[in-house]
Amino acid sequence: MDCGHVSLEDSDKLKSPLLPVVHNEEPHEQQTVAQHLRTIFTPKNCYIALGPLLFTVVCLCVRLGGDDTTTARNMLGVLVWIFAWWLTEAVPMPITSMSPLFLFPLFGITSADDVASSYMDDVISLVLGSFILALAVEHYNIHRRLALNITLVFCVEPLNAPLLLLGICATTAFVSMWMHNVAAVVMMMPVATGILQRLPSSSSSTEMVPPAVGKFCRAMVLGVIYSAAVGGMSTLTGTGVNLILVGMWKSYFPEADPISFSQWFFFGFPLALCIFVTLWGILCVMYCPNGSGKALSPYLHKSHLKRELEMLGPMSFAEKMVLSVFGGLVVLWMTRNITEDIPGWGCVFDGRAGMERSV
Repeated sequence: MDCGHVSLEDSDKLKSPLLPVVHNEEPHEQQTVAQHLRTIFTPKNCYIALGPLLFTVVCLCVRLGGDDTTTARNMLGVLVWIFAWWLTEAVPMPITSMSPLFLFPLFGITSADDVASSYMDDVISLVLGSFILALAVEHYNIHRRLALNITLVFCVEPLNAPLLLLGICATTAFVSMWMHNVAAVVMMMPVATGILQRLPSSSSSTEMVPPAVGKFCRAMVLGVIYSAAVGGMSTLTGTGVNLILVGMWKSYFPEADPISFSQWFFFGFPLALCIFVTLWGILCVMYCPNGSGKALSPYLHKSHLKRELEMLGPMSFAEKMVLSVFGGLVVLWMTRNITEDIPGWGCVFDGRAGMERSV
């Protein structure tokens, strides 16, 4: 066949439809009015209409005192509207959270510029950046590699149960310092359970399990949970409560100096360190009695941790880049404002947009 000509088979392919044609030979049944209404008034559609309906009821029935009653009444109605959508999940959560962007200007509560600037507040940007960092760390298993390396340091021979517990708790607290404590628990709990899975369970094992094994399992789980909460106290990004405090400080005291990352760290880290040592001591007294290391040594060994670390393979380029960004971000957070006498890199951008109130 010549290249300049199209064969009969190729021409048939060109004439064939791109999408399959469905031949519906069944007779079309005409829907009744009740069926049409049933398809329109579904529970989800009713939940969607519930928000505007409650807004209308609030605007017509609620009377508020004060000078600007219309704006206050509209604000209350919008709050009820958004709360109804949140409660029923009539629309996706992202749409509900962005609804003030068009509802506030629509009903004259505030301008669209003010609402949009509130969505990109410096505190919200800080939360967003910490969550993106946490997703990158979790995606490339950097938290697991870090936990295994630190646990190897504390997993000495002969096995010392309080020291191993300290390694896991310290790793969780360190991870929780730089990302949200809930995300830190979600990332570190599989690491802890991976170690605990090597220990026998009294329900599934036929052999006699020492009581120290069960106590150490409880200590490990409690240590991860509480260490994340304690580590989150150290920095502004550790927990959302700290960031709420920064936002409230900026709103109620606009003339005062903002709370910087380094200022909070110098205040929160010593306090968190004292609480962490106390927490570790309580867990050791309650759940790591004498002889617990000897009871755990047949099941936990350094070779097990080394084998899991080898299964992760060498560090990839993406992991190294995420670690570099992580380290650079921590340095920038800490050196934004060092002290009152020693200015940080923030003084270079002092007086420019987005920096006069930056954390």
